[in-house]
This record gives sequence, C-alpha cells and structure tokens, in this order.
Amino acid sequence: MASVTADYYEILGVQRGATPEELKAAFRKMALKYHPDRNPGDASAEAKFKELNEAYSVLSDADRRAYYDRVGKAPGGTPGSPGGPDVNFEDLFQDLMGDFLGGIGGFAGRRRQGGRDIQVDLTISLEDAARGCEKIIEFDRPAACEACHGRGAEPGSPVDSCPACNGRGEVRFQQGFFRLTRPCGRCAGRGAIPQSACAPCTGTGVATRTEKLSVTLPAGVEDGATRTVQGYGEAPANGAPSGDLQITVKIAEHPLFKRQESDLHCTVPVSFPQAVLGAQIDVPTLDGKVRMRIPPGTQPGHALRLRSKGMPRFGGYGRGDQIVTIQLEVPTELTAEQRGLVEQLAASMGEDTHPQRKTFLEKLKGLFD
Repeated sequence: MASVTADYYEILGVQRGATPEELKAAFRKMALKYHPDRNPGDASAEAKFKELNEAYSVLSDADRRAYYDRVGKAPGGTPGSPGGPDVNFEDLFQDLMGDFLGGIGGFAGRRRQGGRDIQVDLTISLEDAARGCEKIIEFDRPAACEACHGRGAEPGSPVDSCPACNGRGEVRFQQGFFRLTRPCGRCAGRGAIPQSACAPCTGTGVATRTEKLSVTLPAGVEDGATRTVQGYGEAPANGAPSGDLQITVKIAEHPLFKRQESDLHCTVPVSFPQAVLGAQIDVPTLDGKVRMRIPPGTQPGHALRLRSKGMPRFGGYGRGDQIVTIQLEVPTELTAEQRGLVEQLAASMGEDTHPQRKTFLEKLKGLFD
C-alpha cells in the first residue's frame, strides 16, 4: 500500500492533467516492469506493484480522482480493503498479461480468440498491374464443417456439456495476483463434446474447404501491396469471429521493363551509325511500339524519357514516364570489306572527333609525367 504522503501521479509518472489514456499507458508500462512474475522473490517490486494498483484504481475513477485532487487522499479506503472500490481491471490485465506471458499455457485474451488470418500470394503480370485486373484465387480455409454445421457431432447425435469447463468454453487459472481465462483445451472453447464425433471433421466442428474468391486490383497496384478481405480467414470452432484473408500482390519479373515506383526503365540497343548520325527507332512500351528520335552523337548509357508511358500513379493521378537507356551495340564479326571501311573511317576521323578520349589521354600523360 502507498504511504499516506505518496503522490499517486508521481507513482505513475504522469502529470496531474494526464488524460485517462495517458494514465492507462503509464500504468501498463510500470506494471509490466514491476509485476511479481517478472521479479520473483523481489519484495520491493511486489510493493511497488501494489502501489501502482492503488494509484491507478483511484486515478482511473473520475469521482475518486476528483476527490483525491481536492483532499489529497483516496476516498473510501484503498483497493482490496473494507470500504474500498470494486475496480474491474479485466480488459487491462488481459492485455498486460498477454504482453509478457507471450501466450504461455495457451493464454489468449478474450479479444484474441477469433480465427487466425490466412495469407495468400497473388502473382500478376506487369501489364495486369498497369491496367488493373480481376483475378480468381483459390485457397484452403478452415471453416465450419458442412456435414455437422460446426457442431462436431454426427447428424442427429447429441452433444454433452464439457466437464472440464462446465460448458463455459473457457477455464480460469491463477497468474500472480490475477485470475485469468483461456479457451478450454478439451472442448476447444466450444463448451460441448459430441457423443459421436463427426467423421469429416473428426469432432472438431471445423474442416478445411477450398474457397474461390474474385479479387479486383486497381491500375498501378504495387508489388507487395496487401488486400484484406474480412471474414475469409480461419473460422474457429467456438463460434468466435473469423479471421481475415490477407492477399499479397506479387508482380512477375518482366523481360523488358524494370519498375521504379511509377516509372518504367528499359534498355534499347542501337548501332554505331545510329548513335553517330541520329535515327528514328521503334521502342516498346506497355501501350505498344512508339517511334523515338535518337539525337546525333548520342553516347552509350544516355537516358531518354518518354512522357506518360510508365505506370499509372496511385489514385489515378496520371502516369509515370518510361526511361530508355541507350546501349551501343558493337559488331563482333565483320567482313573484309566492312573492316576496310571501318579502318578508313578511323583514319579519317583522327583524335579530334573523340574529345573524351583526347581529354583522358591528356590526363593520363600528366599523371605519369
């Protein structure tokens, strides 16, 4: 118990004007630190934990907090003492215990007993991602058995109340100071046990079924995007809400294009004459071929931009660009005639037509001189 001079606000580490949410967060943080289960045999931690309980029980009640702010002491005694308040910490401690128990002994807060989510991947092409698409996916889903409608019993066969939980579907257990609940392991949280188990689901009330679902993806959907379909996850046998279906979009690698956000990148080979003289070449885009001008003297690695030929931007606000990188293709085989012509060209061009090479040679010469 806190001393009569202890300041409840100081115990929780909050200001006097703290909101209820701030009080709860502060208590939760401190309770995790000083809980006896985390500090076995530590009398000081146990005393501190009791102080925290006392402080929070007063400050979390609007009337008792107002009285405490006026008078400087708690009204009606302290928690757990005669005349003290009957404070219900169940929801708070379900969260609290869930954090540091980590699910030991099958523990789960009541709000966490619903069905688990199901994760599936949906692979589409880059073209589908650009235009938007509708796909049919198939996935296996644990759901209520169709043969017994989730009862777990053969049709017409009765079910008995579970003796382990007396039909409640949950069992109570002691953890430190608190009495907590978890789903009954014998009846899987249903509260009933069939006299004659249903064969398709072996008495669990749940069977795996293959589901088909139509999924619509918007234009411009990104790789790794997740769509959530509520209620299409695992359906638990205890009648709790079903989990969700999490669909992760995977975009298959494209043979020509690389995506960077809303822009598309591709590399186009050009010949030496095209790069030197300039040319009009056909360039592939997601919309088909387009004619693109190569300026005279284009260097290898130079990037040209095709406006609005990329991916649709999220929300439908225009499209990105397509970035075309020029790759100079050097012939590996020449005829004797072709080789002679290239030699004549090289002789006639000299060093003045290659300013970058000339600058490089001058730097190289200065380095070694």
